[in-house]
Amino acid sequence: MKSLKSLFISAQITLAVITVVVASWLAATSNPFAVTLLIPALPFLIFLARLFLSPTARTSANLPWVFWPTVMGTVVVLALFAAGKACWLMSSLAVMNLLGVFLYIRWYSRYQERPLKAELGKPFPSVRFTSLEGNEVTTDIFSGSPAILMFYRGNWCPLCMAQIREIAEQYQSLQEKGVRVALVSPQSHSQTASLARQFSVQFDFLRDDHNRAATALGIVDSGGTPAGLEALGYDSDTVMPTVLILDKEGRLVYQHLTDNYRIRPEPAVFIGVLEEKGLI
Repeated sequence: MKSLKSLFISAQITLAVITVVVASWLAATSNPFAVTLLIPALPFLIFLARLFLSPTARTSANLPWVFWPTVMGTVVVLALFAAGKACWLMSSLAVMNLLGVFLYIRWYSRYQERPLKAELGKPFPSVRFTSLEGNEVTTDIFSGSPAILMFYRGNWCPLCMAQIREIAEQYQSLQEKGVRVALVSPQSHSQTASLARQFSVQFDFLRDDHNRAATALGIVDSGGTPAGLEALGYDSDTVMPTVLILDKEGRLVYQHLTDNYRIRPEPAVFIGVLEEKGLI
């Protein structure tokens, strides 16, 4: 099912774009009512544009401002079809866009039950990563300091980038309190280095080669990268967004395993946990 998700998101974006083109062409050449076909297609495209142009680390779970306008637009197009003022192509595209938005919200965005293969209060498994300098490291590098491990999908994910930006804004405060922050992704070293250059912070930028650590922890998202991004050097497999906090002895004291990739915890949550556990 994960590979279907990879194909789905690329196909849904393509469908919405094609719908806009068809609506514009029909409205300009033969049917002025075709402009109504823009209503089922534009909310999803506007949502994606906002994610990239005005990045946010979290959205509402059900995206009502995307879903209900799409529903209303589809109803309008079907009503026009019933009145003989819209063709079968218009009605088909409207219904397909509505189905796609529904699947995006209720299926694509969500993960099934995802238990972490590590126990709260127990020593964290000694999984291996590669540092930005190309050296192999383990979680032992955090020994003696509380640490936040943030597993993110890659530079291509605007929600991940927004979440990283949020915690980077808290960097000075975390550093003063002796907290280390590690950003972990299966993306290439060059892509990770590009990310590191965007933020003047001394985070641990780590690569999870072939998702070995994510697989060991049970958080790998097989086929989770949108189809086509492999051409930009990204692996087809990625990771489910995950935040873990370790104490000074390397014990796991907090885990955030979101069941929806569009919903992430705020940095205040991490700081609250660190304070509650007496780590800062």
